[in-house]
Parts: sequence; C-alpha cells; structure tokens
Amino acid sequence: MKPKDFPSELITLLSVQAFLYREARLLDDGELEQWLGLFAEDGQYLLPIKDGSQHEPAIVRDSRSRIEERVFRLTHTMAHSQRPRSRTQHELTNIELLGWSDNNELTVACNQTVHELRPGNPFQAGLAEPRSIHGRCRYRLVQDGGSWKIREKNCTLLNREYPIYNLTFIF
Repeated sequence: MKPKDFPSELITLLSVQAFLYREARLLDDGELEQWLGLFAEDGQYLLPIKDGSQHEPAIVRDSRSRIEERVFRLTHTMAHSQRPRSRTQHELTNIELLGWSDNNELTVACNQTVHELRPGNPFQAGLAEPRSIHGRCRYRLVQDGGSWKIREKNCTLLNREYPIYNLTFIF
C-alpha cells in the first residue's frame, strides 16, 4: 500500500507521532538547542499547577525567549543541578489528534512519563535514585515549511500539588 492510499488523518497521526518521538529523543540525548528549534517563534512551554488555568501560578510558564534562556543556562553555564546531566528516558503513550482550530493549529494529546537518574558523587542530592514523573500533555502544533512546530506544550504533572525536587531537566 502506498502512502497516498492512506487516509489523510492517519498520515497526519503518523507524522505527529514521529515529531513527538523526535522531541523525546532530543531531550534524552541532551540536544537542547535542536529541541529549541522545534518551537515556533511564538512558542510556549507550560507546566501548570491547576488544570486548565492560564492565569494561575505555574511550575513553568515559559515564552520562547524564556525557553532560550533555559536552554542556554543548561548548555553553556555551570547549572550545578545538572552537572553531571541527568539521564532521562521519555516514554509517550496514547497519542491522539484532538482536532484543528480555526487558525490552523492541530491540538494533540498524549501521556508522558520521564524516567530520570541522577549520576554524580555522594554529595549530590538524588544520587542514583531513579524517579519517574508522569504527565498529561497537550500540544498545539502548526505547520512551518512542511514540518511541525510547537506553538504550545502544556504538560500537567500528576503529582503537581506535591513537592517536586530538582525539576531542572526539561519535561
């Protein structure tokens, strides 16, 4: 069967899945500058405290310029909480296309689990203590020159009301 024989929704789902898997790989490989390139110029990255709240305090509420600052700090300065860098493994499940908006954005939902292991020496908090962080993510994606760009990544962590220590790596 040739790709043109597939329904367009299936082709869209497969291209979105490939895009999200690439994002996860870039994060796991520490390729943060390439990861930054996945965001649209008006892109946002959010880890809200409350469901569906745009005006409440958030764990992270980054504009594109703030994402650039975060990436620069993690890649070009001595971010002590990430020296040595955490080892992460992102797992994505339940990827679902929720629909197109009037301004040509595709909303996508998925579940993400990030497994983290902190290497280092005995004086660093969290040494060799693996942990997993779970979240429900919604993406607003736009097409840019034939590829997807993230206009918004909004991940609601399941344990958001409880202390989350050293969430320096990017979810």
